[in-house]
Amino acid sequence: MGLRESLTKLQKEEKLSIRREVKKEFTKIKKEKTREKKCFHCMQEQAKYFVKGSSEGYCRNCAKELFGELSYLEK
Repeated sequence: MGLRESLTKLQKEEKLSIRREVKKEFTKIKKEKTREKKCFHCMQEQAKYFVKGSSEGYCRNCAKELFGELSYLEK
C-alpha cells in the first residue's frame, strides 16, 4: 500500500469517527431537550404533566390550577 492509499484510508476513517461523534452529541442534546421542557403556563418550573396527544406540558401547580384534576393529564 502506497502513501497515497494510506492517507486516503486514514482520511476516510477520521471522517467516520467525526460523524459518529457528531451523531452522539446530537442524540445527547436531543434527549436533554425533551427532558427539560418548561411549564407551558408559567415558563419557570419543569413540565411533568402533559395534555394527552399534545406537547403542552405543565408543572404540578399550574396543572392543578388550570385543570383541577391531574388524572386528565399524562405524566
